[in-house]
Amino acid sequence: MAPQRRSTAAPAILAITLLCIALTGCATGTYGPGRAAPGEPPSNIQNIMATLGPSPLFAGLDPGDRWLIVGDPLDGHARMAMDEGLPVVHLSAGSDDLILGRRIDQHLLAAPFLTWAWKMSPHAPPYHPVRIIVGFADTSRPLDPKDVTLRHLPDGVRVLELVWNDKALRRGTMDMPRDGGPARYTVRGGEEALGKRWPEGVDLISLHDQAWPGLSTSHTRIVFVAARVVPTAQPRPGASPPAALIADIRLLR
Repeated sequence: MAPQRRSTAAPAILAITLLCIALTGCATGTYGPGRAAPGEPPSNIQNIMATLGPSPLFAGLDPGDRWLIVGDPLDGHARMAMDEGLPVVHLSAGSDDLILGRRIDQHLLAAPFLTWAWKMSPHAPPYHPVRIIVGFADTSRPLDPKDVTLRHLPDGVRVLELVWNDKALRRGTMDMPRDGGPARYTVRGGEEALGKRWPEGVDLISLHDQAWPGLSTSHTRIVFVAARVVPTAQPRPGASPPAALIADIRLLR
């Protein structure tokens, strides 16, 4: 990674704020009472936190304490766009890690559902470089607000990656890397699904239980939610790097 602190530069904060507004889809009421999001959430689901955009929960707080920014979002690999009449963030792969998200201190049992929308371009197997990541911990506020690198997470922080696989049959599978990396859950995949906008919804309690079956969720907290782009090799001359359109990332109860 090539982390850079951006919270002190006014132009950068403005640009990142615009990106994060797009990530919430500018539709706070999309999933309200009586309207189920895609996936497992029940019919009485309620939107409690737009994780990557303006929210009363963040009013008056120092943006540097809540933003989670790794890499340089202003280097051309993250930009606002419109897709099917909706604001989105266009994320494309580069040589460095890029993470745009929010620090959160929310009990998992109070916000067990995560929803978002994405549209993916062709990519090399097995996983698309753009994915959603969620951090869990068993203590309140374990992340140092001065550390935006995610290189040295505190002991006890567990990371789940929600990924797109090149094979549709891998949908619903959980992989635990042997190197101690993030748990990796395939939400969707397959060549036939590329280039289409897909609304997604996952039950974070269920996924946490799959990834870490020996750990109770009674004290588990969500400490960050973000969109991540992992580094990839440079594309062939004339070819475009793998990219994705991401929007409307929300925590729900």
